[in-house]
Amino acid sequence: MRPFVVGVGLALLLTIGTFRGAICLQNGNGKKNSVPETGGKPAEKPLAPVRGGSTVLPPRNTSNSTTAVATTEVSNATQSSALDDTQLQRTLLKPKFLTENSSTVVAQTGAASRISCLVANLGDCVVSWIRRRDYRLLTVGLSTYTEDLRFQSLHHVQTGDWTLQIKYVQLRDAGLYECQISSHPPKSIFINLKVVEAQAEIAGASEKYLMLNSPLHLECVVQQSPVDPVYIFWYHDSRMINYDIDRGVNVTSDLPNKHSALYIERASRAHSGNYTCAPSNAFPANTVIHILNGENPAAMQHGHGRSLNMLSCPSIWILIPSLVMFVNFNTN
Repeated sequence: MRPFVVGVGLALLLTIGTFRGAICLQNGNGKKNSVPETGGKPAEKPLAPVRGGSTVLPPRNTSNSTTAVATTEVSNATQSSALDDTQLQRTLLKPKFLTENSSTVVAQTGAASRISCLVANLGDCVVSWIRRRDYRLLTVGLSTYTEDLRFQSLHHVQTGDWTLQIKYVQLRDAGLYECQISSHPPKSIFINLKVVEAQAEIAGASEKYLMLNSPLHLECVVQQSPVDPVYIFWYHDSRMINYDIDRGVNVTSDLPNKHSALYIERASRAHSGNYTCAPSNAFPANTVIHILNGENPAAMQHGHGRSLNMLSCPSIWILIPSLVMFVNFNTN
């Protein structure tokens, strides 16, 4: 009896195994070994039970957290590199002057002058201007430290130019000026300011003789003027004649070249007198014009020279003391 039961049991188990295999092959849709429909995505693997009724969770996706950590590390590394570069620049790029030391700037009295000081890699340092004649601190940065308000500091950020401006320059402003950087130790360059007095000059002698109806031509040049004049006026005695075209006067001026010319085609007796060339920024010059009507200008000049030659004769200086002694003797 027992062998029979065992045989039936084995046959039953074999039948059940065959039936399960057929179900796995068909998978319910008539296709062998097909993947269940999950919208084009593979089916999720069911959680495997473990002892104690707990469930083993699948491993978390740590790609986002890893990326965030990496980004933070890169950012920190970039900031650290930037700080290192800044410190390196501060160490290697020390302040330096681009303006040549012991240079000279020319200014004229009455005008404004600018003394330029170009500085590179200034960083946290400050530029100061000092007048070496009396060691007077003039400016620090953009602040003025002198009671003379003619001095002012100007700064151009793009070029690194620190300019000392002096308004209404005077002769006493001439001398050395120090441009100093507050580094450790301080760095300085020295610039010489040369102050000149511009002067107009009329070509030729101080007195000129012309025949009646001859042309009168005067030329005036402004000497020692680093600044172009705004105007150059001509005066006949006390009258300004730049625009006296109706009186036969023609004036042309070339201000960039500091030159002016006066021309009268036919000079009359009315054109005699004192002529003055007066630029806007220079001392004037003058000349005297004599219009002759048949006189001999050589004789007139000889007469003037003769009176001057008497004073230049050595014998006159010998006679003067004798005359003084004679007068004193008779008085006593």
